[in-house]
Amino acid sequence: MRAYPAILTPDPDGGFTVTFRDVPEAITEGDSREEGLLRAEDALESALAMYIAAKRGSAPAIPTGSGRGDGATLGARDGENCAV
Repeated sequence: MRAYPAILTPDPDGGFTVTFRDVPEAITEGDSREEGLLRAEDALESALAMYIAAKRGSAPAIPTGSGRGDGATLGARDGENCAV
């Protein structure tokens, strides 16, 4: 199983922006940390599906994910990495 670390960044206006360093197309947000993580799963799934669909031609391979080797864990504090 591949793990894709997510970065939760607090938004100055409230809520969180969630990005993935391995899959830059997967970007989402949530009003709370929990909502951001739930939406992150959908954003990541959609972005990876795009890679799969595009792979039929000469598109790049699906990102392997950098995993949890850098200390990223589910339940990380705000502004830290968490693997989705």
